[in-house]
Amino acid sequence: MTSPPGDERPDPSDVGSPSPWNPRPADPTTTGLPDSSGWPDSSTRSAGSGWSDFSGPPGVPGWPDGSGQPGGYPQQLPAAVPTPAADRPIRTYLWQSLVATLLCCLPTGIVAIVYATQAQTRLQVGNLAGAREASGRARRWCIVSLIAFVAVLLVYIVAIVIIVAIASRND
Repeated sequence: MTSPPGDERPDPSDVGSPSPWNPRPADPTTTGLPDSSGWPDSSTRSAGSGWSDFSGPPGVPGWPDGSGQPGGYPQQLPAAVPTPAADRPIRTYLWQSLVATLLCCLPTGIVAIVYATQAQTRLQVGNLAGAREASGRARRWCIVSLIAFVAVLLVYIVAIVIIVAIASRND
């Protein structure tokens, strides 16, 4: 058997013949070397036998057929691919707009409810582009409601502090 070109691995059934991958012939009677099947059984594997680096036959991690690299080196995992926006489910933001209307800011919350119901209707009809657009607007108006609530709350707290300060100064 000759040296394989590139990253190819020799046929594992030919483990017993001398090659650059297997410099000495296999002796099935020696501990740690393969038996007639070409693979050592798990009882004969040891840290110094040379077989502990391999996970098993081709198709098992540790082999260059796409499932690993020679010698049991860890394989490189593909980089995470972000999910495109078209594959994500479309949210209607209906309950968020209801909460924004009741607890935050009534005018902007009502606008959020209108866009949320438009998103739900368009989603049921199958107009995904229109549903995605209405969903984005509903989300935006929910955020505007929250910001308006925080701004009004801050103004209210500042007004209370000023009134308490003026009242305590007059006493």
